[in-house]
Amino acid sequence: MELLKLLIITLGILTLCIIAMVSLVIWRDRRELRLNQITREISRLEESIKEIYQIKEEMEKMLTAARKHTDLAVSQVEGQVKQVRNSVAHLEQRLHVVGLSGEKRNIAKEREKSQRSQGKGKPRGNSRELKQKENRSGKEEPVKINDGEKYAKLYELADQGLSPQEIAQRLNLGYDEVELVLELKGKRLS
Repeated sequence: MELLKLLIITLGILTLCIIAMVSLVIWRDRRELRLNQITREISRLEESIKEIYQIKEEMEKMLTAARKHTDLAVSQVEGQVKQVRNSVAHLEQRLHVVGLSGEKRNIAKEREKSQRSQGKGKPRGNSRELKQKENRSGKEEPVKINDGEKYAKLYELADQGLSPQEIAQRLNLGYDEVELVLELKGKRLS
């Protein structure tokens, strides 16, 4: 009987040891499983961070390229605007010169006609008198301001909300000229 008790106690202790060993193995497996899961999650996060940095670098490259293209396009447009302004100024000067020479011709023709109708033929007055008459007729023409001031005033009036027709009247310019300048400036008003 004692032997049986001893055998039961030994079997109980062995059973407890086996249970403890199985529990230890299960605990270790769970711990390793958790560590493996954590390691996998860390690896995924590291890969995601690398991808984010790569995307960031690509975006910076694209942004730099876009800035370069924008700067290039802006400089080209500015160059074209300068060329158009120079062309417009040159054409205005030529129109002004052609207009003045045309007015002088018209004045001379009118004098000749009036003198012929009076039977005098060509005028014999000295050139100083003719110039004074031309200057008097030239005084009727409004005083021209330089192009820079004219366009600055034009833009200022456009910013105030005046119509192209009102601007043309105030600055003594042609309606078409005002419209053209505003279109070139990108401030077209209706």
